Amino acid sequence: MTVQLTRPDVADMVLRTYERPLHPELFESVRSCSFSVGGQRATVCLGMSGHMLVFRTDDKTLTEVATTREHSLPEHLKVIHRRLIGYRTHMIDLPGVRYHCSYQLEHVPVDIYLQLHREMEADAKHAALAITVPGATNHSPDCISQLKCDVLTEGLVVHAFHTFPENTAVLRTQTLFELL
Repeated sequence: MTVQLTRPDVADMVLRTYERPLHPELFESVRSCSFSVGGQRATVCLGMSGHMLVFRTDDKTLTEVATTREHSLPEHLKVIHRRLIGYRTHMIDLPGVRYHCSYQLEHVPVDIYLQLHREMEADAKHAALAITVPGATNHSPDCISQLKCDVLTEGLVVHAFHTFPENTAVLRTQTLFELL
């Protein structure tokens, strides 16, 4: 297994969503935490290449993974596989749970990126999970990933932010797991 020490290029990022759990070894997690959501269970994880969100009901498990397209993951019960470019939304209704995800990849000028980076450094202190990944060079800012979670009586909202200094880009996702 290759040990990844830097963030991948933003152009290689994909979103994959499954109607099943994935084996924990398929996503190298650096930090994780779990929540009880209306009697159900959710686990959120951050890794060097992105994030994994798992929402379990009595009948279903939904797993969202934002990672690189080279990251080998199974095909079985994969319901979404999209490159993370531009802006897009997805929604899936399953018995007892609705999954709604939107994402936006924003490339910005360097001065705006550096301002966003400083704001995200401050916000990371209040996030449910946050990690930094070394930049590609000694002169690059660190890459920041953070998850902000809003636990509701009827679901969970996860706001994910990932920075890519070499691309002066910020990837933002918002995911809602709603109990029906």
